[in-house]
Amino acid sequence: MPRHIIETPVADYAGTVAGVRFTAGRGKTDDENAVAYFQRHGYTVTPAEGEVESAEPDVDDPPADTAPADETPLENPPAEPEGPKRTSRRTPAK
Repeated sequence: MPRHIIETPVADYAGTVAGVRFTAGRGKTDDENAVAYFQRHGYTVTPAEGEVESAEPDVDDPPADTAPADETPLENPPAEPEGPKRTSRRTPAK
């Protein structure tokens, strides 16, 4: 399958969208469903010509046995829960 280079509307975006990992607003995929998603949502999709397929998966390719990623990029990562952190501390034996 042909590979595609995807560019996000946000030039410096880093994260995962539709199972494609982005760094500095760029990612690669050969998933035609992901390509269709990106085209519908205003991403720039360019066929990557002249690339040789390797037996090793690229860092941008998620492992095949993982659940699909959420298609919405997170603006802010989840915050730490409020309050003191609990740690398991053992009291010395008497």
